[in-house]
Amino acid sequence: MELHLKLFREIIGFLRGKFSAMLILMVIVGLTEGLSITLLLLLLSHIGISYTTGQGFVGAALSRGLTTISALGTFGILVFLIAVAIVQTVLYLSLQWWMVRAARGYQRQRQLRLFSALMHAQWEFVIGRKVGELTSTIVSESERLAQAFHVGLYLISTSLITFIYFIFALMIAWPITLTLLGCALLMTFAVFRFYRQSSEVGKSIAPLNAELQSILGEQISGIKIVKATTSEDGATAQVERITGRLERVNTLATVLPVVVRGLFEFLAFILLAAIFVFGESGFAPGNVIVVFALFVRLFPRITTLQGYLHMLNSCLHSLDAINALQTAAETHAEWMSCPSGRLSIPLPARLELRDLNVRLAGREVLNGINLTVPVPGMIGIVGGSGAGKSTLVHAVLGLVRPSAGKVTLSKHDLASVSIGAWRRVIGYVPQETILFHASIRENLTIAKPNATFAEIRLAAKRAHAQDFIEALPLGYDTIIADQGVKLSGGQRQRLGIARALLTNPIVLLMDEAMSALDANSEAEVLRTLEELRRDMGILIVAHRLAAVRAADTIYVIEAGHVVECGPWNELMARRARLYELAEAQSLAEDRRVAAF
Repeated sequence: MELHLKLFREIIGFLRGKFSAMLILMVIVGLTEGLSITLLLLLLSHIGISYTTGQGFVGAALSRGLTTISALGTFGILVFLIAVAIVQTVLYLSLQWWMVRAARGYQRQRQLRLFSALMHAQWEFVIGRKVGELTSTIVSESERLAQAFHVGLYLISTSLITFIYFIFALMIAWPITLTLLGCALLMTFAVFRFYRQSSEVGKSIAPLNAELQSILGEQISGIKIVKATTSEDGATAQVERITGRLERVNTLATVLPVVVRGLFEFLAFILLAAIFVFGESGFAPGNVIVVFALFVRLFPRITTLQGYLHMLNSCLHSLDAINALQTAAETHAEWMSCPSGRLSIPLPARLELRDLNVRLAGREVLNGINLTVPVPGMIGIVGGSGAGKSTLVHAVLGLVRPSAGKVTLSKHDLASVSIGAWRRVIGYVPQETILFHASIRENLTIAKPNATFAEIRLAAKRAHAQDFIEALPLGYDTIIADQGVKLSGGQRQRLGIARALLTNPIVLLMDEAMSALDANSEAEVLRTLEELRRDMGILIVAHRLAAVRAADTIYVIEAGHVVECGPWNELMARRARLYELAEAQSLAEDRRVAAF
């Protein structure tokens, strides 16, 4: 019941003033439908079939109203009845369209709110969740919630119309109507245990959908290794297991409303026969037809209400799933908003990390880091795997929050400025350039959608990507596959640099961006960086030492600490940690280093 009340509050909160208008329309639909069945009695009277109405004030009022309309004559009553039925049908269809549109509008709003909350959540929160779980909640659970929203509106509508219909039915034949109501209540109690079962089924669907989305995402994104290890059958077995469980619960979710409807229709048929057998002496001929009309129009509504209650129970738990994820994302929102605009940084400037500590999952990843990136200029960060190099980059981007110390750019402190304004002056090129199945132009303008073609070409030229782009069949409008698999590693990386340059950053972060490149591609990227260092600050995180040889200062990090720093020649002369790293990279690496 608590979930049902939550949904009702969601409906009112989303529709606001429109909810009152929708209720008025529901009442009008109910009144016109009740009027149409009442006019049927009058028409029967004019063709010689007698009827009786209820007693008392209400029955007398009904009789007076029918007598007034009776003056129209048989043909006039028929025309009036058809006109009422047309109005009722048009209003009913309009109401249904409005409810469907409201449900889809609500779905869109919840999807956008949830997606926005996830996009503004802290990095650690997002990466701590399975992608399949997030996408399942945004897509599948939002679809189920929209269905619950629509069913909720339908239940309100049908309940209100049915209530009005009952009023008219009571005025026409109150003993039959009360008998129908009593039997409907008894049948509802008879199938009550099915409600609990449909609720339990609905609760199990959300985690199963999330698990399926996760498995599909992992297997499809890792299809290369699946094929390379001939694991296709194992991957299929995983999907078969989860889809089998989903098949069972979805079957139950679909069958339960059908079972209830079947039971109601069976009992209704028996009830109809019993009414005629035991009440034949008390029925006027017209009322016999009315009884049929009540069963044809009223009882199916009661049956439909039962079925939709089961459907609501199977979908309603999506509201808790979406609310839980959204609340968690909003609780872990990044510490400052992301308004438009960027920081004003006059050159020369300095990006500085002072006494920086970062703790992740209860472990000190960075401890007492002090370093400076001159702008313009270039520094290099080297160290073994797990030393904390990427965490340092994440701290500069504001993806992780320092547990102590600070990050500043000129006079601006990362902890006290808009995170959006901060990131707009920092370009970022990760180890694997993320490219989407879209045109090169669309991939480049992700961070600056309103960029002009001149700005796009300039960024590509600065990244030494212009020549290979314009050699493609459609140039900047060439569609590249997911992750740019149609391009070489060097081409993908230069697109990543061009994308970062499009926003005219003050600082460019290169996080292991050349680790997967061959010697020629690496040389091209290094020549690009050599030109860019005259205009901006460049921080290169690298495993291969060739990438940092020309840096103004090289910082060697181990276990979250800076163990030495200085220019290349000075550190090599010390024959300390950098020298050991250079020796460990073989003679081939040494020759490549010497080339630069």
